[in-house]
Amino acid sequence: MKSAPHTPELLFIDLNNFAAYPTLAVGYLIRSLRDAQFKVRLLSPLALGVPAFTRDNPEGWKDQLIRRLYFSGNPVMSRSRDFLREQVSRWNSRPHPAMIAEVERAIAAKPAAILISSYLDHYEMCRVIGERAKAEGIPVLLGGPFFNLNRVTEQWLSLPGIAAIVGGEVEFELPQMVKALLAGDSLKGRAGVFTQDSDETVKPLLPLQNLQRLPVPDFTDFPWEKYPHKIIPLMSGRGCGWGACTFCGDVVSANGRTFRSRGLDAVLQELKQQSETHQSTDFIFLDIKLNSDLELWYGLIENIQRVVPGARWIATVHVNHLGDNGLDKDTLLAASKAGLTRISFGLESGSQRLLDTMKKGTKVEEAGDFLKHAYDAGISVRTSMMQGFPGETADDLRLTVEFIDQHEQYLDRIRLSRFKPLPDTPFDRLYQKQPERFPYMKHFSWDYKLARGLYQYMPPRDKEYRQQKNRLLKQVYQINCKALRDDASEFNGMM
Repeated sequence: MKSAPHTPELLFIDLNNFAAYPTLAVGYLIRSLRDAQFKVRLLSPLALGVPAFTRDNPEGWKDQLIRRLYFSGNPVMSRSRDFLREQVSRWNSRPHPAMIAEVERAIAAKPAAILISSYLDHYEMCRVIGERAKAEGIPVLLGGPFFNLNRVTEQWLSLPGIAAIVGGEVEFELPQMVKALLAGDSLKGRAGVFTQDSDETVKPLLPLQNLQRLPVPDFTDFPWEKYPHKIIPLMSGRGCGWGACTFCGDVVSANGRTFRSRGLDAVLQELKQQSETHQSTDFIFLDIKLNSDLELWYGLIENIQRVVPGARWIATVHVNHLGDNGLDKDTLLAASKAGLTRISFGLESGSQRLLDTMKKGTKVEEAGDFLKHAYDAGISVRTSMMQGFPGETADDLRLTVEFIDQHEQYLDRIRLSRFKPLPDTPFDRLYQKQPERFPYMKHFSWDYKLARGLYQYMPPRDKEYRQQKNRLLKQVYQINCKALRDDASEFNGMM
């Protein structure tokens, strides 16, 4: 009697440790591999006791002190800030001892291959994994959301032990790639796959179409007992229905290129199945903008409680001004009754001139109406804002401060950031063609390994600009010190 053929076991290392819920992309890929009859073992940092990165925490005076340092325009303070930020970044991205130890144990068990899902700040951990795997003759396949950008991936190809780096949506291609890897075949020449001996131009892997074909992600191996709350992630579509913001890096990432909707039926079926599997009625929609497909948006509001009674959910939306955006008073009230507990949107600025420069597609007055309607509906609102966008003036900051003064009661959290240039965005292309349009951005250079622009923002030392910026920082601190109601606090820090 013949023995059953040996099924190779794959080690899947998920380096994401930034969220309080499973990694959606990894869940898709594990399901794809298991449907192809591969055995998969998941290694997750949170399961090993590695502290998870959190954000939007309740703030104290130390947070405000750090914020004032971070946003300081003083040349001396800027240099100190940049140095400290680099040191903190290195400290936070260092390989965790518990992770290294578990990787070594897992490699000693001789998996047939190793797959790594990585963000760009995990370079050192990827180097450790590659070195250990190479010593044991185990091939490694690396992937992540920004490895579809050639100039980024080229900086990672020198990592030891990495057979190939994948940049693209590979739910349907991954099993064949792994089979080729296990057979000792080179992955050179495949669309979206980078190898050390790749030609200069790697053919991009085109965005997936017909997303209805996607399987329901497999989250069974994630450390559910370690999460503060059982919150299930999903996406109703990929890309962004607006997709024009000058600064946005999401729409150039692997699954953000072009907007594609999965359709209402597929989303409702996934909500029902995942709720039953994981015994939870709490969800986070990770769509760049959930109201990109209005038919799905309205259908979700109308049907989610029928499919998952008691469902609570959070999402990010885009407050655009081109006709119906699904964010009117009545719709937000209906969404609240349907379980929408928290909502996030990008305000960025209270200056219409600056929003138009960003190609944000938002009218300040409509953003104010949205805030009031969401608040009246009982929905907790979080917004992102940006300081230091090229061309920003004291008047732009004054308008932002005035907007927040008028709408402070409607906002629960503000995530304020400095402008961060990202490669392959419209800003990148504009800067390459006309750098003279950005005279206040000094000493600009690209760090492609981390996909970020390095520069010093040095506008004229204008007293009014500094005063308005300080007023803005104070407003953000006051809002972020607010206590959230219980149902909103369970979702805090997740968007």
